[in-house]
This record gives sequence, C-alpha cells and structure tokens, in this order.
Amino acid sequence: MNERGFSTLLRPGGILRWSTACILAGTLSSCERSYVATEKDVEMADIQARIEKLDGIKSSLTSGEVTNNFHIPGVGYYHAEIGRFLEHPYGFVKDGLHYINGEWEYFARESTVAASHPTAKALRQVEMALEEEQKNTALPQNQHQGGLGMGNALMMYWLLSGNRGAYTSGSGFQQARQNVSGWQQDVEKKREETRTYAAMNPGYGRVVEKAKAGGTTVKVGQSVRGGFGSSSSRSGGFSYGG
Repeated sequence: MNERGFSTLLRPGGILRWSTACILAGTLSSCERSYVATEKDVEMADIQARIEKLDGIKSSLTSGEVTNNFHIPGVGYYHAEIGRFLEHPYGFVKDGLHYINGEWEYFARESTVAASHPTAKALRQVEMALEEEQKNTALPQNQHQGGLGMGNALMMYWLLSGNRGAYTSGSGFQQARQNVSGWQQDVEKKREETRTYAAMNPGYGRVVEKAKAGGTTVKVGQSVRGGFGSSSSRSGGFSYGG
C-alpha cells in the first residue's frame, strides 16, 4: 500500500478506518501496542464500568441486602451495623476523629457487619431519592444525557423490591415499577454499544484491560504501553480501582 493510500484510511472517519488500516498493513498487534486513548474511549470505559458494577450488585440488592459503605448517589453511604444511609462513609476520618454509625469516635474499628437489610426509615429515604431522580430525569434538558441513564434508579428499585415486606411503599416505587423495563432496556442498549465499540477498536480493549489490571484510571492520551502519547490531555477518566 502506498503512503497516500494508507493516510487516506487514517483520515477522520471513525474506528473502522483505523482498524482497517492496521489490518491491511498487516500490523494490527503493532497498532494496539501504540494505541493512545481518546475521549470516546474514556466515555465508553465509564459506561462499561458502570454496567459491570450493576451486574455485580444486582443479586445482593434484589435480595434486600446492602454491603457496608455501599454508596447510592443522593442517598448516602450505608452503615451496615445500624442499617442506615449517612453522609460520610463508615470509618471516614476528620480532625483525627472516626465517623462510625453517625457518631464521631476517637478510635477506629472495623464494622462487625459486612451487609444487612436497611431499616424502614432508610428504605423510605431511598424511595424519596428514587422519586426525585425520576422527576429530574423527566425534565427536557436531562432526557438526552449520555452515560448510563437510569442506572442509579435501577439500584434503588432493586433494593426496594428486595425489601417490600419491610416497609410500606409509596408513589416513587409504584412509578418505578412502570418504568423499570425501560431502564433495563437502556442498560442493555449501552452494553451492546460498548461491545460493538470494543470489537471494532482492539486498542480500546487493551486500554481497559490495562486499567482493570492496575486498578488505575482510563485517561485521554494514555498509551497502552504506559505513560501518555501525543494526545497528552489528562482530563477525564474512570477508575477501575474503586
């Protein structure tokens, strides 16, 4: 392939052109090794990681249990010993004091409970947050946002479903029951998008694998070989370490 023909394939036109160029040049593995993460890679890695998180926690939430320090945006951090969501994580340190079950204590200690069922009051707190999230998402300016859509709402719905006998559900949960199939379809649509993106962009897969293995963050300009390539903007990213 002459130089002009190869550069034509590399003009702006998407993932397919880059992959095709590598294949025709017979150097796909070399392209992967020299791959530099893009803004789109960071976006897709974020979505992929959130989907994997949902997959990992669904069974425990639908059984009604929440692990200690599990965080639900808009609700708080779960303290398993007392079955409540609070502002700070269990063991959070400030001014030499340790935040444990809503109290500031002088000495740190591990939680004696790994997971538990939330109290009725905590479940009502979750439902209020679920109702609010549904209202916010219904606003016109929020209907076409990127990302995973109603992933947080799914988590809250699963938790409330797993504890239906522990509290009296209200309008937030009832409305969510009507919307949950659409939320799940949104997740599956995003899952397929990430699979297609990874299949057509082997370099992206290598970047994500490297991030998972090291518990690091996928960032714009990051090279598969380590460090940053020519597009060395370091903004954005999603951590696989926590």
